[in-house]
Amino acid sequence: MSTVTQSPAPRTEPAAAPVSPGPAPRPGAPAKSGTRTAPWRIVTAREIQVKLTNRGFLLSTLVTLALIVGAIGLQLYLADSMGKITVAVAERPAGELAGRGEALAVGSGQDVKITVRQEASAERVRAAVRAGEAEAGLVREDGRWVLLGDTGQNDIAATWIGAAVQQAALAENAAAAGTSLEELGENTGLERVLLSPDKTPEGPVRMTTYFFGFLFYLAAVLLGAALATSVVEEKQNRIVELIASSVPIRSLLIGKIVGSTVLALAQMTLFSLVGVAGLLFTGEQELLADIGSGLGWFLVFYVVGIAVLACLFAAAGALATRTEDIQSTTTPVNAITALVFIVGVTVSGGTREILSFVPLTSTVTMPARVLAGEAAWWEPVVALGLSLAAAAVIVTASARVYRRALLQTDRKLSFGQALKLTD
Repeated sequence: MSTVTQSPAPRTEPAAAPVSPGPAPRPGAPAKSGTRTAPWRIVTAREIQVKLTNRGFLLSTLVTLALIVGAIGLQLYLADSMGKITVAVAERPAGELAGRGEALAVGSGQDVKITVRQEASAERVRAAVRAGEAEAGLVREDGRWVLLGDTGQNDIAATWIGAAVQQAALAENAAAAGTSLEELGENTGLERVLLSPDKTPEGPVRMTTYFFGFLFYLAAVLLGAALATSVVEEKQNRIVELIASSVPIRSLLIGKIVGSTVLALAQMTLFSLVGVAGLLFTGEQELLADIGSGLGWFLVFYVVGIAVLACLFAAAGALATRTEDIQSTTTPVNAITALVFIVGVTVSGGTREILSFVPLTSTVTMPARVLAGEAAWWEPVVALGLSLAAAAVIVTASARVYRRALLQTDRKLSFGQALKLTD
């Protein structure tokens, strides 16, 4: 008996479900394309975010603002107190002389207020001056007027009451000689003429130059130190190796420089606005008009200088391997920053004119010359062009140092050693 073997039925795979093609695009609709943010912009945003949440950065900004507001308040206090004095007198003629002294001061354009304190006797006048109840005392002894002070003479009283006493004495002598004070004073007036009325006075120029020079130095040191510290911390923790694998080192450097420069410019703008508000509040509109021509140039040169120094500080941070090395690697950059500040606020005349065309020193000296009315219209343009050219060279060299030293995590380098390395 034969058996018939049946082969198993072949297995059949289920049919794949049809894929819906989706809605057809509308005629004329633009094709979708992915957008990719430039790496340096990501680094810039990160730098700004880190700085704005850093207590040290916020504290330094608030302290600087407090110093500016305090300086304005001190100016108000001194202006209000230095022009007001109290003079103790015992006789009516002494009070009249004090009033005449105030009139002379006001006639000369001085904001002086002399208050007369009436006392019963000359001894009471001396007691009031010793007790600090009056800044000065005026008494008559042996036919002469005597101005009393405690530990020193008050300059306002000595100047204007002295002028009133002299004027009264001349009037008495003129009457005794049979003439008048007007005849004696004929052709004795002094006419004042300004040879350069279009230029800003030296006082406001020096004050503004020192203000912006100090802010430039402060911002460069604080932001530069923070930038160098962040670079060496990333290097010490080996985070930079991960960052460098996904972000080009050049983009990393550009992002850090742009972020630091933007923050520095924001700080300077904030400080300038507070200073301008303080001048308006104190009624110094004339001073503000004098210095207004140089404010824009200060900000322009400030941005270029801060960008160059930020690149140098970043390179100095890349040279270090530990945070303890930052002080030694940033010493040359700190010395350059201090030199720019000292030279910028101390030089004048021909030396300032020469240094106003030297890169970095022109950050302070050229805006000061513009403010003083010493520079032609083309001079700041040429100086800015020289600064930009020098900035390109410095940034290129610093970028090379930064690129070559950033991944050297085993040893501290100098600028010269980093330049000799290969990429």
